[in-house]
Amino acid sequence: MTGALVIKTRLAELLQGQAVDPLVGIRALQLADARMDTAVMLISQSYVKDTTARARLDEAYRLFSLDQDAAVDKETQRASLMEWSQNTLFALLQAGPGGGLLRLGNSAFGLWLRHRAQFMFEQSAQFSTVVRLVERIDEMLLPELDAPRKRQDGSSALADLRAAVDEISFLVADLFQTLSTMEGGRDPLTRALNRRFLPAILGREVTFAKENGTALSVMLVDIDHFKAINDRHGHQVGDEVLRQVAQVIVGNVRATDFVFRYGGEEFLIVLVETGIEAAANIAERIRADMEGHIFETGSSGGLSVTASIGIALHSGHPDQKFLIKAADEALYRAKAAGRNTVELAPIYGEGGKGIWPLAT
Repeated sequence: MTGALVIKTRLAELLQGQAVDPLVGIRALQLADARMDTAVMLISQSYVKDTTARARLDEAYRLFSLDQDAAVDKETQRASLMEWSQNTLFALLQAGPGGGLLRLGNSAFGLWLRHRAQFMFEQSAQFSTVVRLVERIDEMLLPELDAPRKRQDGSSALADLRAAVDEISFLVADLFQTLSTMEGGRDPLTRALNRRFLPAILGREVTFAKENGTALSVMLVDIDHFKAINDRHGHQVGDEVLRQVAQVIVGNVRATDFVFRYGGEEFLIVLVETGIEAAANIAERIRADMEGHIFETGSSGGLSVTASIGIALHSGHPDQKFLIKAADEALYRAKAAGRNTVELAPIYGEGGKGIWPLAT
């Protein structure tokens, strides 16, 4: 609203300085006011939507906290998933293809996923992954098993189905584990801050930076080819890599900075009172340490892991999503450049044009 007021005032000043017909000037101001008010209305609607979503998430957490049978619920749903998997296998063995396989989305597990799980985990990246896996099973793998088609690469739809079910089971356990430890505010595996608290913390730091004229940078770190690590060595090795990656990151930032586990293999770091050059130096330290670190994984031996990093400097925009989006776009460029590199988002001046060249 403050921004809209500034623009309206400036437009009025510009029109007053032009030799135009007064009626034309009034109509121009009316048009500008209408457009600006519409923009403010849309922003307000978006804010209300986000606030409502956060309130629903908080309420879901409160309800879950009152549920003393969370562990039982977790095992019940994993058992339900395994039961569906076994019944599908038996149906194939007994009736063969064309027998009409039960969709996972129509099973007891699918019913739980659409209702209770959606309410409990709707803001979670893992939940979205589970939903996509269920859709892949129902829309691609089951039809292929029910009407077998020979794949050119020789791979098996049944093997893909087993892998998808195993991943769903792992993610469901991870969702319950994350939710059960949410009150402590930290991810149970990496001990990084929980993403749930990112809006409050980053919002506070954005406000502080604006009010005090201090620098603020955000860094997104993504482990390169992490899915390949999970596929080749298993989720336990992947978890150990994540834990050690978090240690490398924490070892290269200050105690006053904030390290969040942002996604499955992504970390978001809020670097307080840190300009773009200092942030780039920190990012390069993290990248180099990751590249030179041997990640001990027990029976799998030592692994070499690299990371891609995107950095963005707070440019005065009050919406923290704008800052995260800029860092995410820089991370995308780092991946496109071949990974194991650091990319900086452009710094935007008052004219809205980038004044910082992309750098590695």
